[in-house]
Amino acid sequence: MCGISAIFRFASDPTEDLTDLQRMHDAQRHRGPDGEGAFVIGQDFGGTRFHQIPRNNEPVRFAGAVRRLRISDTRPEADQPMVSVDGRVWVMLNGAIYNYRELTAELTAAGHKFRTGSDTEVVVEAYRRWGTSCFNRFDGMWAILIVDTERRRLIGSRDRVGIKPFYFAMDDGRLLFASEPWAVAHVQRKAAAVEPARFFEFLSGYPPRSSELTFYRGVKPVPAGTWFELALDRPARDIRFEAYWKLSDFHSGNGRPLPTFADASAKFSELLMHSVAGQSLADVKVGALMSGGLDSSTIVMLWSELARQRDSQRLDTISIAWDDPQMSERPYIEAIAAKAQSDSHILELSHRSVWNSVDDVVRAQAQPLLGQDLIAQYHAYRFARQNGDTVVMDGNGLDEVQAGLPSYEAQMVVERLQRLDLVNFVAELRAIARNYDRSYAGVLRSYVYTPLRRNFREAKALPQYPWLDIRACDTADPAWIAGATADRGNDPSHLNRMLYREARHTNIPAVLMHSDRNSMAHSVEARFPYLDHRLLEHCFSLPPEYKVGFGRRKRLLYEVAKTRLPRMVLENKQKMRFVLMNSWMPMRGEHAAVVREASRHPAFAKFAYVDQARMHAFVDDYLAERHDNGYAVWRIFTASRWLDIFGL
Repeated sequence: MCGISAIFRFASDPTEDLTDLQRMHDAQRHRGPDGEGAFVIGQDFGGTRFHQIPRNNEPVRFAGAVRRLRISDTRPEADQPMVSVDGRVWVMLNGAIYNYRELTAELTAAGHKFRTGSDTEVVVEAYRRWGTSCFNRFDGMWAILIVDTERRRLIGSRDRVGIKPFYFAMDDGRLLFASEPWAVAHVQRKAAAVEPARFFEFLSGYPPRSSELTFYRGVKPVPAGTWFELALDRPARDIRFEAYWKLSDFHSGNGRPLPTFADASAKFSELLMHSVAGQSLADVKVGALMSGGLDSSTIVMLWSELARQRDSQRLDTISIAWDDPQMSERPYIEAIAAKAQSDSHILELSHRSVWNSVDDVVRAQAQPLLGQDLIAQYHAYRFARQNGDTVVMDGNGLDEVQAGLPSYEAQMVVERLQRLDLVNFVAELRAIARNYDRSYAGVLRSYVYTPLRRNFREAKALPQYPWLDIRACDTADPAWIAGATADRGNDPSHLNRMLYREARHTNIPAVLMHSDRNSMAHSVEARFPYLDHRLLEHCFSLPPEYKVGFGRRKRLLYEVAKTRLPRMVLENKQKMRFVLMNSWMPMRGEHAAVVREASRHPAFAKFAYVDQARMHAFVDDYLAERHDNGYAVWRIFTASRWLDIFGL
């Protein structure tokens, strides 16, 4: 895990003084406290390595810098950038190649020699052996830049799911790369500016509906599952990304024989155990976030089984509890920790500690905060680092793979109604009502009327508040607002297409982005066992009823968990989420003056779609208890802090 900064000068005069490279490198100091290095490719295509970025006014074709968080082979000899023995291939890697030991053995048998035990050197030798097809052989998470001085090529790649961040911008005759968008945005020739479409989306309360936009104009992510190649000796005005893996290739309408649910469950269990086994290995101390819910608890229990098989040290689990008993999951956390025999570390948060952390988390995220759960996650990763954990397994990602949220269950119900499958439609309503102790009227309202209304509003990108006006945007085209993709995959099921879109383009990219920035703010590598690409391929090739139905979500995971978790965790119907509660987070009380002032921030006036007078009234009405939409007020507040902190 590291922080990458790079500048490729493709203008006719490739002089670069490297000041901007240093500024990008400095902005990502937190990503790698254990080592740093840089290299420069000159006009003659020769490369020179430096311990630090040099002060250089000579013509430069390419310059790169890395900050390293040592995970595999922690010796300084394995620091980056890494160059091949013949001096031809230079590599910068952010991430982890989980199967690097197996690849080392294969490459050694083929005659390659290794000086270190690091996964970065495996990337060097794998590229020398297989060229750009090496990316298909990697199992892991990565953002990679390779400079091949013999072929005079710059090659880049991002892992299949997009776990590791990788951003770029075309900027006045040069191409900028970094691991965080602010590192790129603040060194562009033009002053850093807000991407208006993304900001409108945020203020509207919609989750990002495309992974193609950041909050900074002109800064874009390298698409997940792609690689690119640029000539070092010819000007380039754009990047063409080639996909080496497509999630859309895996769907339930692919014509392959459908396994039984029992067989599908057994394979899921096998793949998940394999993923946990690979991702729990490192040359540093490993921990796991544990909320007391089904997803993170299952990972901990599988890890505990592996630890006993390996006769390794006790597990380290990191949890957050609240000082409000109505929000705390401490009993579930303690039950799992006891069963897994883990060294359980529980940090208790209060509303005051959360409120006092807002600016720190906004700085870490370099964007406004959609929800307060990001603050809890920020504290969890900091607590992990304080307890000596450099690698932490995170249970995020499964909801979008196995329909783990009520909205997905509702979509399944709606889909059956739309197909006029009335027998199963009624059966599902009954099962949901029974399972969650709800009335039929309540189930109809939550699982039919509300999702149909939400789908309509989101499809039209309709703002939910009177202080936002889509007509004042640069264009009335809703696609401008969504920055949206038309890609829904190839599955015949609407629910599976919905899950595909949220896994590939919207929810999971957002989850991974937030987790990366929160973890790296404390120099912690986050790993995601549920997002192993083979596990995704398996789940997306299954019909929706294997994921949700009969009043139960995440059916495949439940089959794995039911013999491992305590019943109180398995049957917990009221999974707690860290949500804004007026009684707990007193925005109307001691923080009212600050919240009111946030809506008066002068930067909001830059956006034509914001009616600031109506925004003031909306916030004032909330503070006067004339409405209870604290979520929208929270977004306005954190947006004002972001605009202020980053000088936008």
